[in-house]
Amino acid sequence: MAFYRGANIRLTKETSENLMKTCYPGPDEETLGRYARLRPQYIAFQAFDKAHIIMLCEQGWLTRQEAADMLRVLRELERGDVEEARAATGEHWHAGEAILTQALGKEVGGKMHIGRSSGDLLNVTYRFTLRRKLLDLGLALNKFRDAVLRVAQLHLDTVMPAYTHMQHAQPQTFGYYLASWATAYDRDFQRLRQFFERANVSPAGAAVTVGSEFGLDRERTCRLLGFDSVSVNCFDSIWGRDVEIEAMSVLSLLCGDVGRLAEDLLLWSTPEFRMVESDDSLCGTSSIMPQKKNAYALEYLKGLPCIASGLFVEMSMVHKNPTSAPVLEWIRMMGDTWRSYDEVITALALAEEEIATLKVNKDLMRYRAGYYWATATDLAGVMVTACGIPWRRAHQITAIVVRLGIERGIKPEEVPLALVQEASRQYNGEELPLTQEQIRAAMDPAESVKHHDMPGGPAPQRVAEELALHRENLKKDEMWLTERQERERQAARQMEEAIDRILEA
Repeated sequence: MAFYRGANIRLTKETSENLMKTCYPGPDEETLGRYARLRPQYIAFQAFDKAHIIMLCEQGWLTRQEAADMLRVLRELERGDVEEARAATGEHWHAGEAILTQALGKEVGGKMHIGRSSGDLLNVTYRFTLRRKLLDLGLALNKFRDAVLRVAQLHLDTVMPAYTHMQHAQPQTFGYYLASWATAYDRDFQRLRQFFERANVSPAGAAVTVGSEFGLDRERTCRLLGFDSVSVNCFDSIWGRDVEIEAMSVLSLLCGDVGRLAEDLLLWSTPEFRMVESDDSLCGTSSIMPQKKNAYALEYLKGLPCIASGLFVEMSMVHKNPTSAPVLEWIRMMGDTWRSYDEVITALALAEEEIATLKVNKDLMRYRAGYYWATATDLAGVMVTACGIPWRRAHQITAIVVRLGIERGIKPEEVPLALVQEASRQYNGEELPLTQEQIRAAMDPAESVKHHDMPGGPAPQRVAEELALHRENLKKDEMWLTERQERERQAARQMEEAIDRILEA
């Protein structure tokens, strides 16, 4: 699209790489094909095959020579493209047995499936792949969280209106607004972490319903593959579907939080609001209307909940059938899961760039914060504290002040003492012991923000304290992520060391 969207025409920059990869102009054939026939699980199938062979050898179901021959073949695959080699067999999750049978004959290759079924092949590799996707998702989420916190810190004093019912509410700051999302993203990572611990359980050895009569060491396979524990019940290991539904639930909640932030920013970037502006690199223009600056990144990000929620419903419906019935649609849903996870991972990189480069119109935000009576609640509050009247009376008098002010074209910051006294007389025939200075201070949006100085409030010092807590949460989550990644690498090293011992014997 560069022939009409290039740099220094309407927009000053070329299109961002993140925008191109994520949604501009949409998934290509390579992206769509990557998820066919369980391709994202092929590396997991390779790992499970190796771990199973090691365990069978150690348990005496394979001779050391048989295991060594099998493992050499599988290692030879890794000199090239494992995915392509496995896909070429047309056997999908049973590609390992097909490759070994072709290389070593049926008498040897036919032994590698002892104690296994398509059931645990699919479930082990699903959880193995899910674990890696969750760690990648966590890494992308943490980078996005860091960007949100950095930008929030810059705007502790950037006063702006809050909105309820799409109408001006009380004043806040842009830093406080972003801190609210930092809170949500803390919860998103917490959900991811908790789900990881529930999902990182090994179904290996469960076969398809009741496990195996062969003496398998399920714990050994579990450790080789980097799982935390062995599943308790073999039938549930294969046919319990809540893990897959929860995988989409966690993703849907995260997408909802990212999408709602994008919805707000997209609205605030319109000419009618003009409070924020996306970087040119994250926008497109029109092939017919040369003035257009379309916020493509925000448009894409706000649509994430639609994709994730749709797949969540699809997954839930697939697994509403009798326990062991939805086999083929279940396999189809695995591919949809990996595509949705990959889309969200790349989308988070786009969201990080959007926040980090966002232009904020601080002056206009400040003007809007006091433009439409957003501090009326503060005026009612000063009537309570300075005059000692009940809250509801103060609320009603202030509502009359607002109505009369709008009718007479009086600006909120110019409310005269006489107008307040007139409203008070209208309501209950009395005047209030207020001063013009008290009214002026109450109607000042910046003062309003400072006065809301309770824990969780928008006063700059309180938001700074909150951001420090989010920073601490982020640091802990980053440490957890690093530890989990190292444990996965350690399990992979242990598997290769076990293979080396077999080959060297």
